Amino acid sequence: MPRLFSSIPVIRLFLLIGALPSTIISATPEEFFEKKIRPVLAENCYACHSEKLKEPKANLRLDSREGMHTGGDSGPVVVPQDADASLILKAISYTDLHLRMPPTGKLSDETIADFREWIRMGAYDPRESNFTPSARKPLGLDIERGRKFWSFQPLTVSPAPAVQNAAWAKSDIDRYILAKLEAKGLSPAPEADRRAWIRRITFDLTGLPPTPQEVRNFLADNSADAHEKVVDRLLASPHYGERYGRHWLDLVRFAETNGHEYDNNKLDAWRYRDYVVRAFNEDIPFNTFVKEHIAGDLLPQKRISQDGTFLESPLATNFFWFGEVLNSATDSEKTKADTVDNQIDVLSKAFLGLTVACSRCHDHKFDPVPTKDYYGLAGVMHSTSMREAVIDSPSREKEIRKAHEQIAKQNLDSGFRQHPGKKKIVLRSGDQLFEDFNGSGWGDWIATGEAFANGPQFGVANSAGYGTDQLVGSLTSKKFRMPKRYVHVLMTGTKGNPRLAENEPVRVTLVADDYRSVYFLAKGNQDFEWVSNYLVFAYERMGYFEIVDRSRNGYVAVDAIVLSDHKTPPEVITEEPASWPALPVSSIQVPESSFGMIAMDESPRNIKLHIRGSHQNLGEEVPRHLLQVISKDHEMIGGPEASGRTELAEWLSSADNALVARVFVNRIWKHHFGQGIVRTTDNFGLTGEPPTHKELLDYLADRFIRNGWSIKKLHRDMVLSATYRMSSKSSEEAVKQDPRNTMLHHYPVQRLEAESIRDSMLSVSGRLNSAIGGPSIVPYISRYQEGRGKPASGPVDGDGRRSLYVQVRRNFLTPMFLAFDFPLPTSTTGNRSVSTVPSQALMMLNNEFVLEQSALWAKKVKKESSDPEKQVQQMFEEAYSRPPSPDEIKESLAFVNQGRSLEDLAHVLMNSAEFIYVQ
Repeated sequence: MPRLFSSIPVIRLFLLIGALPSTIISATPEEFFEKKIRPVLAENCYACHSEKLKEPKANLRLDSREGMHTGGDSGPVVVPQDADASLILKAISYTDLHLRMPPTGKLSDETIADFREWIRMGAYDPRESNFTPSARKPLGLDIERGRKFWSFQPLTVSPAPAVQNAAWAKSDIDRYILAKLEAKGLSPAPEADRRAWIRRITFDLTGLPPTPQEVRNFLADNSADAHEKVVDRLLASPHYGERYGRHWLDLVRFAETNGHEYDNNKLDAWRYRDYVVRAFNEDIPFNTFVKEHIAGDLLPQKRISQDGTFLESPLATNFFWFGEVLNSATDSEKTKADTVDNQIDVLSKAFLGLTVACSRCHDHKFDPVPTKDYYGLAGVMHSTSMREAVIDSPSREKEIRKAHEQIAKQNLDSGFRQHPGKKKIVLRSGDQLFEDFNGSGWGDWIATGEAFANGPQFGVANSAGYGTDQLVGSLTSKKFRMPKRYVHVLMTGTKGNPRLAENEPVRVTLVADDYRSVYFLAKGNQDFEWVSNYLVFAYERMGYFEIVDRSRNGYVAVDAIVLSDHKTPPEVITEEPASWPALPVSSIQVPESSFGMIAMDESPRNIKLHIRGSHQNLGEEVPRHLLQVISKDHEMIGGPEASGRTELAEWLSSADNALVARVFVNRIWKHHFGQGIVRTTDNFGLTGEPPTHKELLDYLADRFIRNGWSIKKLHRDMVLSATYRMSSKSSEEAVKQDPRNTMLHHYPVQRLEAESIRDSMLSVSGRLNSAIGGPSIVPYISRYQEGRGKPASGPVDGDGRRSLYVQVRRNFLTPMFLAFDFPLPTSTTGNRSVSTVPSQALMMLNNEFVLEQSALWAKKVKKESSDPEKQVQQMFEEAYSRPPSPDEIKESLAFVNQGRSLEDLAHVLMNSAEFIYVQ
């Protein structure tokens, strides 16, 4: 025995030898691999990772040398001579919570030691195969082949086809439709009668029924352009924007609360809704509308409201922020990844009709969208945040600044002074001074509004400016990761109500993981005082502070913010007492400001590829770029100071981006004709349905672009066609040959959407409040509705406002809306479901709102006429846009005379199929 071991007891020697790698007794690398490595791989790994499988798990093959070194989704699994860098050793050692193989259980310590030694020796591997990684790529990943798919091709416009029945066609739209019908030996349905047409077009463009007088006026108009005059009148109505604004809200999963547990309000969500309504009413070019959604806060020339008081463009970026928010999420990185996934899903479906979010975990199985394209867009979303900001127009800013200067001069002349004094904050171990406003400028803070326009005053962030609490504004800090459990804010200002914190107009807010989680409210005393909060959710999360004053008769002043390990705030040594007198009242009125939630670029950066969609398994960094299949090159966007949203907006709104035009034109066609030319309105990819009339779709998209992206002109083209004027009655032969009516041989009967059903009741009852815009009405909450975040109920009839203005609360969606297929606000919904279920009949029979409107309708009719027959006549005309037949008059009068009331008759008429369907 060598001298080295002479002092080691025999039993310890045996233990030591047993722990040594088996290389000591292995003769060659070949023998070592064959005896110690290959059998383990064959027994434990080949079942999931071998050539015999069509799709090995994680795209990883372990049955060949090339497969081991090429690796799968996570990259190479073996790095010769570097055991610590080899994923296979990491996996079998079970040292990583998220990478443990084989899944059936950990291998023995001896086997793990064998693999470590094998890698150290150079990972000798004699296995060969026909391994070719590129051969296993899904066909969808062939970018060049994908560019040949019809939806990714440029627009091709050819002359409208010749037709036999040329007299029927009123436009090229009709020629495209008629040509296909004639090719099948079919004829279009006859023209609808005038009453049916005006009811159809009025609901179609405004979501409301025509009044009896509007019907009479149209019937009496025998001019050649009678239809055109009706269409132009409806397109000019403010109700048009409400109708098509609601359609757009479906696409951006509009909701006014966060959902999940507490269902907190989303600040200023209604301002986005009103922005959309105004955009449709003002016929803003659709490419401008698109550009504003992606980068409205970054545009060099921002669009100004018609009254000249605020900026419209930044409001569009609200759509980034309408996703559901998890309260107190345990994994902030995953939560952010899920938020971005939802944003990409909505953006790609709404504007491009593509399911790009399918590429989060793997290359798209069908469409030419590799995972890298997903993370190229994800980098843009990760570089974008939302902030609460003043959006005054330049002219309004000027007016406010002028009034402020006048008040400041008035106060200075009268001797008014404010001075917070001098102090020293004694920081302890565990304290971190986040901010001590020094009076030289805002540094990393972003200021909006006149309240903070002049920078810190005497070392204080004071929203009262130079002596008036009429000023409003916001201050937003840069993002940071919260390092402490306690936050102490040295502040003063108007007293806030902690129970209404999220709605307080004057506050300091800590936003964590894009969730407004902690509020600091002043105590109402003139002296500066510490306001402290213990952080439960926000600790170690990415967040930022917002100092906000929305009150025209309140203010907030912040001296310092300290992050701490201590429950109690640090000591403040006063070196010079403060002088903080009450603000004087001025006769000078400061013009009002406008607020909104708008996007901002924040710490622009690229994102690493998330292998299998997991933020805990990161791959290579992916530069921000556009989708390769519809961009000229693998175009990189963004940079160290920019998110890339500007380039993304320009790309999406370009006339060269045929897909955006096709998708939107198809959506408008769907709303007019019940089905899109591409029926899968949110999916123009390989798994979507092909267009029924591709030439027509390209013709319309091309005409849409050449008409300056005017949506109203697009409507006119469609609804003034002979195709739109067809009756809803079809021949037996047409139904036999084309049961789905894909060739449009007749106009499809359509059920009204939930909002139009409700709005129709308000309209006929005389209760409809036609006011446009403004804060939403809290929905009526019955005693049967329970859940977290339950608000105080609003009125049964929503103050008579249109359904668009009833607040969309995720946890308390209006039951009537849900019964009639209102979409859940989770992602893009271009095609609402249209169901026929018993709950709809029960809703119309028993709902409090329906009963209330029936009574109001009867009361109104009685007031206008005491003649029972005239009452019936009026109700039919208001409900159905037609007079009752003699039999209907007779049956209605008999119904009322048999002990029923006019209220009951009103209820019956509302419960009919004719009331909720349009022919």
